[in-house]
Amino acid sequence: MMDAGTVSVNIPATQMTSTAHVLQRIEDLTVQPEQRARGVVDQRSGTIVIGEDVRISRVAVAQGNLTLRIQEKPEVVQPNPFSSGTSIVVPRTSASIDQAPGKGLAEISGGTSLSSVVAGLNALGVAPHDMIDILKSINAAGALHAEFLVR
Repeated sequence: MMDAGTVSVNIPATQMTSTAHVLQRIEDLTVQPEQRARGVVDQRSGTIVIGEDVRISRVAVAQGNLTLRIQEKPEVVQPNPFSSGTSIVVPRTSASIDQAPGKGLAEISGGTSLSSVVAGLNALGVAPHDMIDILKSINAAGALHAEFLVR
């Protein structure tokens, strides 16, 4: 299993004459590891801390009389002609939350950031303990892509 502290090197793919030559070439390389996505909630105090890299897969959510709609529509951005730039995909997220009875389940599209979900819930005035229950359910469904700690 790979983790943030492990680097895997495929020695035969380097086409070097020996392992020592490969290690000599890579030993001084600087590697910038990505930070692990993490969310932490404290049930007693109602504190919720979420890293910016936390993402949610497609999932449906219903909590009391709340309806949650999150849509992620990626858009390809092209560089100017004859520039040496490359095309990139930019996320375009729209979020809406309704507080009305009888709405049923709400669907959250894949790739949505957890911070946009929480921002929408905050705008409605959802209590932190209800928000924690929603986040725990999303995590239990396997839709939360992060290390999720509940204290």
